[in-house]
Amino acid sequence: MKLAARVVAVLGAVAVAWLLLGGGPKDVTLVYDVSAVPDARALEVEVARGGEVLRRAEFRLAGRGGRVEHRLKLPEGDYVLRGRIEAPGGPFPFERPLEVREAGTIALALGR
Repeated sequence: MKLAARVVAVLGAVAVAWLLLGGGPKDVTLVYDVSAVPDARALEVEVARGGEVLRRAEFRLAGRGGRVEHRLKLPEGDYVLRGRIEAPGGPFPFERPLEVREAGTIALALGR
C-alpha cells in the first residue's frame, strides 16, 4: 500500500512538472498580415493538425487590410494553416505550415 502511494505521488509530481515546464498548451498569438491585399474584406482561417481542424475563425476587415491578431492556445507541434482572403477581385486561398514550439507571437504574411 505504501509503495502504491509513493508511485502515485511521484507520477503526480512528474505530471505537474511537465505541465509547468512547458508540456501544456502554449499561448500563441498569430498575426495575419494581409496588407498585400489592401482592399480585403474578410479573412477566414483554419488551424489543422493531422487532417483535423482544431480552430476556425473569421475576421471582417471592411476593406482596411492591415494586420489581424488571433489569440489561441495550441500544444507544441506542427500544424497547417488554411484559409482565404475575400477581396473584390475574388477570394484568395492560402495554405502554409505552422510550427508552434513556444508561447509567443507568430507573424504570417498572407497575400497575393
